Amino acid sequence: MHSFRPAILHRHSLSITALLAFQVGYLFAQATLPTPVLTSLYPLGGKPGSTVEISFKGADIDGAKSILLSSIHGAYLEVPIVQIPEKKGMLAVKLPADVKSDLYDIRLVGRYGVSNPRVFQISPLTVVDSPGTNTKSDAAFKLSLGSAIHGVFKAGAPHWYSFGAKKGQRVLATFVGRDFDSRASLVGAVTDASGRELARLRGGLLDLRLPADGNYKLRVNDLMYGAGDEFGYRLSLITGAVVWAASKDTLYGWNLPGGQVVPGLRVNQGLPLERLKADAATSVRLIAENPWRTFAISSENEVPETAPTTATPVQIGQTFGGWFSARGTPRSFDLAFKSGDRFIIEVSSQQAGFSTDPSMVVESVKKDAAGVETLTAQAELNDPAATVQAPSVRVTQLDPSYAYEAKADGVFRVSISDPLNAANGRRHPYMLRIIKPAEVKMDQAIAMHPTLPKAAAVGPYEMASSNVWRQGITAIEVMLPGRNTQSDPLEFTLSNPPPGVTVLGGFVGKGQTLGYIGLRASADAAAGAKVLSGINHTAFLNWPIKDSAREVIFTRIAGAPAVGVVADQAPALIEQTTPGIPEVAVDGKLDIPLKVTRHPAFTDLLKLKVLGLTDVAKAPEATIAAKANDGKLTLDVKALKLAPGDYGFILQSPAKMSFRRNADDVTAAEFTAKKAAEAQVAAKKEVDAANAALKAIKPADKPAQTAQQAKVKEAADKLALTDKAKTAADKFSKEVATKNPAKDATFIVYSTPIRIRVKEAAKK
Repeated sequence: MHSFRPAILHRHSLSITALLAFQVGYLFAQATLPTPVLTSLYPLGGKPGSTVEISFKGADIDGAKSILLSSIHGAYLEVPIVQIPEKKGMLAVKLPADVKSDLYDIRLVGRYGVSNPRVFQISPLTVVDSPGTNTKSDAAFKLSLGSAIHGVFKAGAPHWYSFGAKKGQRVLATFVGRDFDSRASLVGAVTDASGRELARLRGGLLDLRLPADGNYKLRVNDLMYGAGDEFGYRLSLITGAVVWAASKDTLYGWNLPGGQVVPGLRVNQGLPLERLKADAATSVRLIAENPWRTFAISSENEVPETAPTTATPVQIGQTFGGWFSARGTPRSFDLAFKSGDRFIIEVSSQQAGFSTDPSMVVESVKKDAAGVETLTAQAELNDPAATVQAPSVRVTQLDPSYAYEAKADGVFRVSISDPLNAANGRRHPYMLRIIKPAEVKMDQAIAMHPTLPKAAAVGPYEMASSNVWRQGITAIEVMLPGRNTQSDPLEFTLSNPPPGVTVLGGFVGKGQTLGYIGLRASADAAAGAKVLSGINHTAFLNWPIKDSAREVIFTRIAGAPAVGVVADQAPALIEQTTPGIPEVAVDGKLDIPLKVTRHPAFTDLLKLKVLGLTDVAKAPEATIAAKANDGKLTLDVKALKLAPGDYGFILQSPAKMSFRRNADDVTAAEFTAKKAAEAQVAAKKEVDAANAALKAIKPADKPAQTAQQAKVKEAADKLALTDKAKTAADKFSKEVATKNPAKDATFIVYSTPIRIRVKEAAKK
């Protein structure tokens, strides 16, 4: 349970009760090894320079040491956890006074590595804590404009607030639950003193120009009146700007200082967007103070008011940015190409975060002698084809892409639209790119933390985090949107690993979209975690799923991935024993020798599955017998239908091993019991020696007898104390061992990344 107290406004330190919860169950059952997973946290933000006491909910999050904060804009810091002895179970985080205002991924670093990220906002707004008792209008909690309101719905009842304002003030309230990894879909309304509704909170935004001086009430609730730890919110109630999107020198949003309304440009149920031409300093300031996520417009070649009725010429290598046309009218482009040209036409909008589902039509253009055009359908594209090698996390892909290799000179008419939004009177930005296959770069890459392949298409989906155990390897799965059958092979890597961790690199073959990067920890790698560099985006489940046939899977694209180090030995280290890149003909078979370095407690067999080479359901396997330290993987290249070229993959296997959670606690208790036993033995020897010395004293020497009898008593008293200490230590050691028994746990182990070269068949 959270504990709430009334907020103190204009304070310098934010204090909200925090508790650690350990909810181990079906949600995290696929791999029973300790894996830190956060399912929710409270509060969802804080103020620079404040002390925030955070309630983390999840599994295997004990032994907290620090948090990692990383923003999508590249800022990264590690902040230690401050323990509060007088408040059992609380974790306090002192936010630096100079930390930049932004939306951050927050991860907890503990005994078993680093957790998955949740969203945490840092901003200068005054923090207000819901008391939890403001569930009726007459119990509305009083606050001031310019506040970030933190609350969590513990029951289905709404939360009420009241505030004073002046006539003509423009008040905005913002919160989008999915942007904060919250299940709360917040709705609400502002009413005046008479109870008349003035404005509604819908689609994450409430926008109101106040009609008079006075006191007003704000009511908020979850759309479906959901309740629980995952239904938290951070509602910003402000009179400042809300920046919806930003390009290089232009901001779009509401209440922008000096902004001009763009008539008819709506992106949600709110008022039309305003546009502001801003210098770099102004853009940085407004975006930093923005109460919600700012979308990035990478390229803007034409403003929303511009809507040419004729096709715009584009060329291979060009990027063109604009806004989808109103009323569903397609925006058209003419692309001229030469024989032998290889290129990819892609529309980027949904992948940039916009709520769009673009459509693209490609037509071949022919002109007769009189200049009359004839259009022949070439392709009609909506969503891209499903990735054959399905990623571990379902990543929504709605942006169309078309690859072409020209056999003759020609011209394509490319027409793009966003029909669903157009039907609802909404317009969003897009980016049209015509690129060569080799130009698909890592800036589009999405990292994931892989799990074991599923036995069925439906079932549970777990939240994962990436941690490497000593003398072991973990893998980062990398998805490269926009690649297709023409895409060239690509090497990729990561940087900034924790001390003692080596990045082994990764490789994706021609025409493939999924690859793996290995990370290996040394035998003495220190426990800790780092945010990695080299990939800017990571896909995570917002919430774990029990049954994907009945529940909707929500995925969030977070910032850069992170990896943690666990200071325990992995069950197995699997390596390719032959150096270099083995070669094989397209019609041949290839044996790849493997070496296994085992943990002393791991004696089970390994059933290794190939990841990254083909569909995992059809992927080759290699079995290494129980207790064996070597084996081999055999690839039937002809059966796999691999074309000539280089390919990369990694091997993955479950590994069952007896493991004791909190082994350090058991070891410490056993050590204490051992020392207590040694102290008891030493005390017994002192008693025996004292009694022997007493017997050696002559009966006539009364003073010596008296003195020695005192020593005997002292030794006996000491022995009694050591007896009690040993009894207590033995009891405690037994209790700790009972609470933390050694059990079979299923780990996931990986090999070093493997690369092969497929060559043409030998000529006969």
